[in-house]
Amino acid sequence: MSSAGTGKKSYTKKELNKFLIPSLVGAVAFLFPIPQEKTINTPLGIAIDIGKSILGDYLPLLAMIFVCAGALFTLYAAIAKPRFVTEHEFLREIFIVTPFWAGSRLLGAIFYPLIYFKVGPEIIWSMDNGGTPGIILAPALLVVFIVLSFIVPFLTDFGLMEYIGTMARPLFRPLFTLPGRAAVDCMASWVGSSSVGVVITTKMHNEGYYSDREGAIISTCFSVISIAYIYLMAEFVGLPHMYFQILISVYLVTFVLALIMPRLWPLRGIPDTYSGTGSQELSEDIPEGFTLREWALQAAIEKARHQGVHTVISTCLRTFTSLIVSTMPLVVSWGTIVLIIANSTPLFHWISAPFAWMLDLVNIPEAADVAPAFVLSYADQFLAAVIGADRTATAAKFMCAGISATGLIYMTEVGVLILNSRIPLGFGKLTGIYAIRAVFSVFLLAPLALFFAG
Repeated sequence: MSSAGTGKKSYTKKELNKFLIPSLVGAVAFLFPIPQEKTINTPLGIAIDIGKSILGDYLPLLAMIFVCAGALFTLYAAIAKPRFVTEHEFLREIFIVTPFWAGSRLLGAIFYPLIYFKVGPEIIWSMDNGGTPGIILAPALLVVFIVLSFIVPFLTDFGLMEYIGTMARPLFRPLFTLPGRAAVDCMASWVGSSSVGVVITTKMHNEGYYSDREGAIISTCFSVISIAYIYLMAEFVGLPHMYFQILISVYLVTFVLALIMPRLWPLRGIPDTYSGTGSQELSEDIPEGFTLREWALQAAIEKARHQGVHTVISTCLRTFTSLIVSTMPLVVSWGTIVLIIANSTPLFHWISAPFAWMLDLVNIPEAADVAPAFVLSYADQFLAAVIGADRTATAAKFMCAGISATGLIYMTEVGVLILNSRIPLGFGKLTGIYAIRAVFSVFLLAPLALFFAG
């Protein structure tokens, strides 16, 4: 019931537990350390290991089936545009895509059978090229996706995001020159996905709740890949046992860059004007009668009280479908193409020569081979991880996993969303922001990579 004049509500123990228990389950799954064979694992990692042992040799075949089915359905949706797809928001976003991304999915569906059955040109299916994403990476991703899909709803749907986001509000103005409500956007990225955070930001900007400068800063400095994806990157490059170290490093570097980037070109020069439907003044004050903790708790419980088993099932299916359809084909198609180019031509080594020099300067092993990851991550974060998977030195793998997260602006996802919004950041400015982030990431990640690599 509500208290007069304050909006404060009292809650039953059952309603409180509906927020606390699922949120705790999600946090423990990702973050609770479990000693295992002279290293540290998490419940999430253990579940993934069990899944791999159960599915075993069937994983490449299953991954191929999912990639081909997703590509064929994308083609069907693009051509036939059935009503059950076009009138369903989630299915429309997943399957009605631009020709480029539809083509990328179809290319993955073409490559995968060639790789699996070892037919056609050897340059496609050899283990140095397509064999790595097709036989090693995509099957490993399939298990990770299955497990992540079950866990993510507990992080995103039962109030944890609202609680932490509200508690962080007082820090945002002095630290990042942003309104406190931006904390919720950042939490959406942290426990959901970078695209979710950017979608929220662009919507708020387009409706006039963020100025041009605020929208630009939030979308380019806080669209961090989620903690689920950071585990995925650690698994991808072959360092699942160093998930905690990578997680800590990524968020430390991202935090430092979030302090720096709003005070540099081009973000510093963007005016506090409104390109949306007008300026919508929202109060940053805690309502009268509330402490910050009480207000955060009420926001969390109000979110959780409307959720249930149906929420877990729905989010699980949506997460799994999104990951399978949007991510795995790109790993196979562009992973194969990138490895062919990287192994057959000096192109990426030429483009990434400045990064090779910087990486060598900070004593990162395999500097020349790691450097392309700092260029390719601008296209898609998974391409940096593909480069990392082929490295042998732990510090080299660590750097590839790190830039895949700290680069933040991936043109396959975040960049496209920003370009399609009213936020005044064109391709040139986005490229400049990424380049600055990548250079800083070299020098900020390197000491951590060398320290944790031992």
